[in-house]
Amino acid sequence: MSLESFIFKRYLGSPRQDRSISVITRISIFGVALGVMTLIVVLSVMNGFEKDLRRAIQGANAHLTLYKFGSTGLSYTPGSPEITKLQSDPQVQAVSPFTTNQALLMGPGKPQGAMIKGIDPILEPKVTQMDFFIRTRLFEEKRDNSRTQATVEEARIAHEILAALEISEKEWYDDNGLTQTNRLAGIILGSQLAKNLGVGIGEIVTLISPEGRFTPMGVMPRAKRFRVEGFFESGIMGYDEILAFVNLKVAQKLFKLPTKVTGFAVRLQDGDQADVVKDRLKSEFKFPYALSSWTEQNRNLFAVFRLEKMGLALILTLIILIAAFNIISSLVLLVVEKKKDIAILKAIGAKDRVVKRIFVYQGTVIGLTGTLLGTTLGLSFCWVISSFDVLDIPAGVYVGNRIPMHVEPWQIALIALVSLLICFTVTLIPSKKASRLDPVEGLKHD
Repeated sequence: MSLESFIFKRYLGSPRQDRSISVITRISIFGVALGVMTLIVVLSVMNGFEKDLRRAIQGANAHLTLYKFGSTGLSYTPGSPEITKLQSDPQVQAVSPFTTNQALLMGPGKPQGAMIKGIDPILEPKVTQMDFFIRTRLFEEKRDNSRTQATVEEARIAHEILAALEISEKEWYDDNGLTQTNRLAGIILGSQLAKNLGVGIGEIVTLISPEGRFTPMGVMPRAKRFRVEGFFESGIMGYDEILAFVNLKVAQKLFKLPTKVTGFAVRLQDGDQADVVKDRLKSEFKFPYALSSWTEQNRNLFAVFRLEKMGLALILTLIILIAAFNIISSLVLLVVEKKKDIAILKAIGAKDRVVKRIFVYQGTVIGLTGTLLGTTLGLSFCWVISSFDVLDIPAGVYVGNRIPMHVEPWQIALIALVSLLICFTVTLIPSKKASRLDPVEGLKHD
């Protein structure tokens, strides 16, 4: 056995011989493991939130939207040249016209401002996942995060609700609870909007449009009653609080847009390629047209996610740094406790680099043990959180009913690498101190 191997084994065993050093070593390992585990779990949860949110936004919005500058809007006929140009791109799956207008909705609760979106009941589900987000019960139904498509039964119910947006004979309940029958158009309300208005399925809301009409009393706002047919529940509070959907023809008539639409919504084969397709279509749609992708419309939201992840990663890395200082303490204490042994070994011929390497090995083993333990615990926690209902998320609060979890392998590798690098770096200070110990100084009192 070489001198270095003998010394290495001797000094790896020394923490077991000295209780105080052993305690500090265990604390160091636990601290590194805790930091690595926490970093893995927190970043995986943030990844899961971002992934689910991206998926929900892509489902609730079109991948691309074509607008036209000015207040005149776009002319819409089944053979509109804009639709033909959009459909000529190989990435485009479907195109649907829509209108958007602001209005005031009144129900039993307090009045609420809303964004009224006029949609084609047949084309809209091909562009967005309306059939997945339409509900018949308010804040009662949960959906698993892993499911992204509506079941056959859900799709059937959603199509019936969308078809009911057209004007037809409908039964509704008046303030006395009596059933009335009138020709009414249907409306789908965002779940939070419906809650604020205090309305349910089959009840009436009154839409007041800023588009005025001339009367003997002067210009008066236009008002129209709608029967609530369903709820739109995406789990995105900014959407569910303001969005309401009506039939496109009804919206055109109500807001005085007989042959016009606000824009065309476009569905792509791959939503992540929206910016690439947008750049490709720019040559076909020059000013006064404007193309907007779903990533552009939500750029600030995803920028916040990136900043939060960076901030959390930086803060949680401090846990590993604190554990690393415990490693320094452990090794410095080991140098002090074993000053005599180090002096004897150097006196019998041990080189400075050999003594230095001993303490580097010691700190590296502590860091490696803590990193492997933390990685194992972190991945285990991620599996438990993603597989079981650790926290019950009420329906309607989020797009799913479980804490989202998405593990990125490159992040795990980076966390482990940074942890090992920190642990290795901090061993250089005490190892250098040990290697410079003067044998005479270590033995002069013995």
